Amino acid sequence: MATQEIGIPLDLNQGVFNNTVFKDGKLQLVELGKDDSNTPIYVPEGYWISEPIRIADKVALFKYVAKTISGTGNYNIYTQSSPDSYAWTEWEQVDASTGTITTPVGYFARVKILISPTNSNVTLTIDGFDVVDKYDNAYVNSSDGVLEIKQSYRDRMTKLGNDGLLTRSIPKSFFKKIDKLLFVE
Repeated sequence: MATQEIGIPLDLNQGVFNNTVFKDGKLQLVELGKDDSNTPIYVPEGYWISEPIRIADKVALFKYVAKTISGTGNYNIYTQSSPDSYAWTEWEQVDASTGTITTPVGYFARVKILISPTNSNVTLTIDGFDVVDKYDNAYVNSSDGVLEIKQSYRDRMTKLGNDGLLTRSIPKSFFKKIDKLLFVE
């Protein structure tokens, strides 16, 4: 007895795309950007749902899903069926190892592919503070290639008498804590 494989092609250009795109002949997650080493960063999860597929006289032969996978993401394939393309069964996951469909047989079918990327650590530099004095102001310093809050402030004080006593009023709202006062001439 000869075995015959019946193929029902899926058009990945058509259907419902949620955080997925059909690009370069592949269904893939939407790219959010690139990290510092130019590695793509993807959305956490996405799916694609096919248009209703008319199985018609091939109903008894619609038992398996064949797949070609490339890349490092995780995926799950689901199917559902319908006798009239209006009332659909619940989504049933396709057996990942054999491709066997567990959805009840119907005149129409739909395929859903759920994709998630593999988790990996990425490095994103928001600002390298490479531009000297980019953020310099009365309270912030960026002159040494790092961003830091200024801790030392210079201010004019009034000299009282000949005994070296200096005075200056400092509003309470300026400081939460004063560690020390230095006299600099």
